[in-house]
Amino acid sequence: MESFPDIINTPIVYNRWDAFWQSPEKHNLQKRQVLVISTPFEANSEVGKQLQKILAACKLSEDQIQMLILNDEEEIAWHHLRDLVAPKQVVLFGIEPSRLGIIAQFMPHQVSRFNGASWLLTLSLDELMKRTEIKTHLWNYGMKPVFLDKIYG
Repeated sequence: MESFPDIINTPIVYNRWDAFWQSPEKHNLQKRQVLVISTPFEANSEVGKQLQKILAACKLSEDQIQMLILNDEEEIAWHHLRDLVAPKQVVLFGIEPSRLGIIAQFMPHQVSRFNGASWLLTLSLDELMKRTEIKTHLWNYGMKPVFLDKIYG
């Protein structure tokens, strides 16, 4: 009888992809309209205050938002997030979609539609604070159409 190699231990499937099969229960996720995923920052820092201003300008309350902070190389499966949070809008601050197991290209700093949600992909909050032209573009072509004008249901 022919034996087949164990593909889990071969270079075909890398260990880092195990994250896409693991449950994200450590994050204590709840159903929310908006999923915000960011690189780490201090809550009371200027960056944290800037995030609060952005969300307030979007007229979002805390009970509408599920905040998720991903450490440097941490990955989490979109299909878990989709099932647990069921967001209508996803905002990625410094997080590439590939870290969610998504192999798709999104337009940066403006709205992209994917898997039944409106996605906003932009720089990390630290970088966004330094780049006012990008922050303005994100507001005019992303945040405002999605959250205030409600163009993307």
